[in-house]
Amino acid sequence: MPTSCKIWLRNENNKVYYCGEKLEGNVELTVTEAKRMNGIRLIIAGVATVDWFHYRGPKRATPFKGSEACFDSEIDLLGANGDETDVPSGTTSYSFDCFLPDSLPATFEGKHGRIQYIITVILQRAGKVDKTFTIDFIVLRNLDLNAEPSAIRRPARTETSQTFRCWPCRSGPLLVEMQTPATGYVAGQRIPVVLEVSNRSGCKIHLIQLKLVMVVSYTSDTPRVKVKTVREDIAGAELDQVEDPDVIRYEESLLVPPTPVTSASDSCKIIQIVYELEAELEVGALHQVMKLNIPIVIGTIALDADRRESTIMELES
Repeated sequence: MPTSCKIWLRNENNKVYYCGEKLEGNVELTVTEAKRMNGIRLIIAGVATVDWFHYRGPKRATPFKGSEACFDSEIDLLGANGDETDVPSGTTSYSFDCFLPDSLPATFEGKHGRIQYIITVILQRAGKVDKTFTIDFIVLRNLDLNAEPSAIRRPARTETSQTFRCWPCRSGPLLVEMQTPATGYVAGQRIPVVLEVSNRSGCKIHLIQLKLVMVVSYTSDTPRVKVKTVREDIAGAELDQVEDPDVIRYEESLLVPPTPVTSASDSCKIIQIVYELEAELEVGALHQVMKLNIPIVIGTIALDADRRESTIMELES
């Protein structure tokens, strides 16, 4: 029977940990006969990597890559300090523990990059090639919205206007305003939205959509620094069309699905996640697009009860 090594993690959630928690486990090493080793190293590592191709034609593609160490801890399980030591035959168990810093980025798997955490055991065998065993684990990050800047508690508004055609046939304005009573939410909550549309342009509005958009930015370091941004709609609603020039007021809400929390500025530099509340209108014969955006912070601990109960009616006060 060849040498075997099992890595066990001790917690109620199996391989899921939160930042700030203590990671504990055992390494069970089984050998059929006594082995001479220089050490048994256990490495707990977190790494972010990004990777994509930039195409300038069918045969011209430049690879962009980047990596960032998020966490690195090493434990000498054997305590041999490089000296040769006999590991007895049978099964030997080694315990380990390590605190996960509060500032770690959460585990993430995206289109052009990932953040992953791995435990590696390296058997440094005397006179032989090292043998390695690995398992991965998941790190989640708590984000208490009550500890964020107070601006996320206050209502947010944005507006835009646009005219169509050229002088002297320029149309009247199409005015759009979007409001929400706060900008901090957690999964399972609804984001109340008020959208007011005043169409004096004479152009038909073909489509009005509200969206919650996850915006992921990937930053490479090879062959140079370059940022690639990917936008993904994670919640949405389609509103009725406007048929007359009067001001139309829509009241809608978007349910926040389970999704990664907004990235902290001190966690990972090469993968950043933010969110936007977006209104999109398609207007006129050419289906021109108008967009409005309000930044949204997604956390895990909701704002205090007074803000958790926010409704559309707050925007009227």
